[in-house]
Amino acid sequence: MTKTVYALLLLFVGLLAFLVYFRWPTKKKHVKPGDPWELAKSYEVRGLDLSHWNVRVLYDDLDTLDFVFLKVSEGDDRVDDTFEQHYEAFRERDIPVGAYHFFRFDVDGKEQAQHFLKHLDGRRLQLPLVIDVEQHGNRAIPHEKVKKRLHAFMKELKRHTKHQPIFYTNGDGYRDFIEDEFGNHTLWLSSTNTWRPTMMDCTFWQFNIDADLMAITHRADLNVFRGSREEWEEYLEEHKPYVISMN
Repeated sequence: MTKTVYALLLLFVGLLAFLVYFRWPTKKKHVKPGDPWELAKSYEVRGLDLSHWNVRVLYDDLDTLDFVFLKVSEGDDRVDDTFEQHYEAFRERDIPVGAYHFFRFDVDGKEQAQHFLKHLDGRRLQLPLVIDVEQHGNRAIPHEKVKKRLHAFMKELKRHTKHQPIFYTNGDGYRDFIEDEFGNHTLWLSSTNTWRPTMMDCTFWQFNIDADLMAITHRADLNVFRGSREEWEEYLEEHKPYVISMN
């Protein structure tokens, strides 16, 4: 066998092996997905927060939830167009509902609060109102100016509700805007670190922002109440259902 033929034969065998290894279709192995609640499995009181980003929701598959927070508004002119549908669906299933507003750093605080309350007027809620404070999605504004607007927002909110509002944020947001200004408020913390919720003593913990649930089209945010079932019942007893009124 000549060297040329031998080289061609080796090239052919090598090409064939490449095609078989990299191109030949193989049957995919079924991998059992992990438990999306694993990180916070020690807490039995579970909930979700939802907005238009989640798209389609199969509500009947979520009727075992203990609570849900729904996005209502953002800034002084944006409204989440899924709020009404989510609100009615979870109220029908007797699941405690809370509502949140995404705070814009570059917009007047009082005007944001009025916008938020306007779209909640007449709604019956059980969980306190929530203000979402985070740098992501916001312009860089001097911290002191943001804090001043937050105080204006909170002052307006407290004129129309009996419960002290909840702050939703992450570690950076807590340090920069909340710790020294609103440290006596209930904290809903977003963190994938198990040590941070304990250190910061949050009441609600958002521990998974990329959960794959069959009942929701897009990835979901998972939350827990950092207490026992008995403590949750006490929390609900303290926070009776109330109706937002702009009068």
